[in-house]
Formats: sequence, structure tokens, C-alpha cells
Amino acid sequence: MDNNQYDRYESHRPRKRVSRKTLRNRRLAALFIIAFLVLLFIILIAKGCSKSDKKGKASKVTSATTITTQATTTDPAITTTAVTTTTLADPVNKSDFKLDKTSVYIEVGEQDTPMVQAYPDGTYEADERWSTGDASIATVDSYGHIKGISPGVCYVTLRSAADPKQEVMIKVTVRGEGTDTSTPQSNKAEAPEPPVYDTEGLTYIEGVLIANKSYSLPATFAPGLETICYSQFQALSGAAAKEGLSIYLQSGYRSYHDQEIIYDNYVKEDGKEAADTYSARPGYSEHQTGLCIDVNTIDDAFGYTPEAAWLAEHAHEYGFIIRYPQGKESYTGYKYEPWHIRYVGSKLATKLYKSGQCLEEYLNIKSEYKSE
Repeated sequence: MDNNQYDRYESHRPRKRVSRKTLRNRRLAALFIIAFLVLLFIILIAKGCSKSDKKGKASKVTSATTITTQATTTDPAITTTAVTTTTLADPVNKSDFKLDKTSVYIEVGEQDTPMVQAYPDGTYEADERWSTGDASIATVDSYGHIKGISPGVCYVTLRSAADPKQEVMIKVTVRGEGTDTSTPQSNKAEAPEPPVYDTEGLTYIEGVLIANKSYSLPATFAPGLETICYSQFQALSGAAAKEGLSIYLQSGYRSYHDQEIIYDNYVKEDGKEAADTYSARPGYSEHQTGLCIDVNTIDDAFGYTPEAAWLAEHAHEYGFIIRYPQGKESYTGYKYEPWHIRYVGSKLATKLYKSGQCLEEYLNIKSEYKSE
């Protein structure tokens, strides 16, 4: 054989050389693919952790803390001190707010701030409205900074100004010398009368602050949820819990502006005539007095629940009345609302309960808007 033939054959198939530029591009492509795969792996792990965290939060068991607090309300016109034994249950929050905590434990003088992790649709940071149920125990500023004032337990509420139905409650425990978490002996002490506000433009009839279609409140009147009202509601809620029932605060104090937003939305949905049968115009709402609370679900179906039956039977024992009773629409100007309770003190509440009268009927007053 002629070896030169193979030499000649090989000479026709020279090896292809790869340039440095091509080699570098191939290496970069390989690194990009590896980085993409690593990133994808991290995202999958993060999603798995998020699901696990949500599942863990959903599985938490609601607990209850029993305390005895002393609520003192000082007003330019009257000073009222009430010793009230209260059972505070952990908040039942059904809003779309997501916080990093719904329970805060601080010492007197210390501060803590629950962080908002998610807002309801249409609500932003500027719409946050913070309030405290008992400023003698803990205060809160407009940024959600909670400060311990004295030993005890109270609630701080975060509400959306864009949609006041969206609110979340934070249970605040302030520790210090004298904190009492003993079991109460009785929670049926007489509920005192609410304080009298020395504010121009308010209407009092027989010592009762009136807010209905005939009697309005100044737009600047902003008392917040009254301490006595809140502490008595906690006593009521605790008593219901002992019977296996859950009665919780759905909506409390609303400002003039909050009510304006709510009412205008209802008018857009159903028209003014219909809205006036179930929603107060701004300046005419009992929620602005800080003396009324909507419980559980704001829905006609609530009237058929065991909680509604218990509330109608026992609310007066804690100083509350069903403000808009069934069959009293011609007096109150509003349809039946089994969830809406008003704090008036146990003396008046018991009188109304025994007589079967509504507030307008008892005081012989009207609830009618002036013709426009």
C-alpha cells in the first residue's frame, strides 16, 4: 500500500480550529443556563416555603385571656370611673389586611409596631387609620407605633379609610407591676352611663346623646370609640363566649369622613332613597358618637344566628340596646339591624328592654331628614 495516499486523503480534511471568541461565547452561554436553573430552583423553594407559612398561620388556635381592668374616662363635663371585669378573646379578624402580628406584648413605656404586609384592594399606606380601645393602657399614633401606658390588656384597631369595613384588631398586653390576669368572680357589675361631651353642636335629650335623621353631629366631632363602651362590650363578648358563642367587634367608631365614603358608595349602588333606609348620611351616624358597635356580620342572616338571639336577650345587662329593633322602622327611620348595638348604660338599657320601646319611642322624638 502507498502510505502517501492516506497522507494525501488526510490533507483534504484539515481539523477545524475554534477561535477564542467563539469559545468565550460558548462559556458565557453555559454560565447563563446554569444561573437560570439556579434561579428557577430558588423560586420553587420560596413558593414552597410561602405555602407552608400560610398553612401554619391558618392552623393557629384562638386562645383567650381573662383580665380585670379599671377604665377611667375624664371629660371636661364629667369624670366617670368604672371597674369592669373583662374576658378578652384573641381577635377574630376577617379583613384583607395582613399583619406580621396580631398580638403585642410590651412593658410600660415600651413601643412596638405591627407591620402591614398586605392591604385590601384599593387601600394604601395613606389610608391607614389606627385607634386604641383604651388609651389608659396603650396608645397608638398614625403610623401604628403602639406604646404601653399602664399594665393591662386592650385592643388597637387598624381600619381602612377607603373601606371602613376593612379593619383588623391587635391584642395588646402591657406588662408591669400590678398586671392582673386572675379569673373574674363576676362580670355583671352595673354598666355606668356614658360620659357627657361638652362639645358645641351636640344634642342631649334626658342625658342621652342623640344622632339620628333629625339630630346631627358636627363634622369635627371625633371622640373615637368610648372606653366604657369598649370595655363593656368585652364583658358582653366574654359572657357569650362562656356559653360557646362568638360575638366580636366588626365595626366601631367612624369619623364623619369615613361615613361620607360609605354612604356615597351605597348611593351609587342602590340610589339615595334606598340607601337612606339602611345607611346614615355623614354627620347623622351613631358610629360617629363612639358609642355604638356593629358585631359579627353586617347581614340580615345574622338575625337568625344563636349569637343574635343571645345579644337581644342579654345586651341590656351590659348597658347596650339593639338600636334599630324589628318593627320599629317608623320610629328609627332605619330597617332592622340585629347587629347594631348602642351603649346607653344599664339603667336606660334595662328600661328599654323591659318596655319593648326603641330610643325614639321612649324619648318621644322623631328621626326624619329635613326635606331638601
